[in-house]
Amino acid sequence: MLRRALFAGALASLLAACGKSEDPAPQENQTTDTQPTSPAGRIDAKLAELGIVLPEATTPIAAYTPIRKVGNMVYIAGQGPQMTGTVGIEYTRKDGYEAARQAAISILSQLKKACDGDLDRVVQCVQLQGLVRSTPDFTEQHLVINGASELLRDVFGEAGLAARAAVGTNALPVGFVCEVIATFEIA
Repeated sequence: MLRRALFAGALASLLAACGKSEDPAPQENQTTDTQPTSPAGRIDAKLAELGIVLPEATTPIAAYTPIRKVGNMVYIAGQGPQMTGTVGIEYTRKDGYEAARQAAISILSQLKKACDGDLDRVVQCVQLQGLVRSTPDFTEQHLVINGASELLRDVFGEAGLAARAAVGTNALPVGFVCEVIATFEIA
């Protein structure tokens, strides 16, 4: 109790010496020329311009972590869209492109979480891997995964383009149309 009283007294003395008090009184005729700052940065503004609202980062559906930070690298586990089925049966290549775009939006949600809410920390997308659930005769997986690549490019500019793989498969977890895995460098 005595320590608290001594500390409070010392703080009051220090503030008084600096010309401040603990209970700041409103100053008359106080004007401000500064606009309130927005927590949104350059990338958040770009997302808004593109009409993209990031959902909350999802939790894993199995025994893994959705993000792993190692130094200045962020590894994002496979993200899928809210679409299930197969390109070449239920979906066209164009539909698959939209599914890959949805997966990239999920990647951005995880990335934002990894960056403590500040996507301006992203230096570049290093690698992107895309898996497309497709029929055996479908050979345009690269065009499907462009949905993810082009979205990241639109958001981050050239820094959003990554070294990439796009492959076909007969099945994906929970029936996803596609799954996208990404690695980013952050500041």
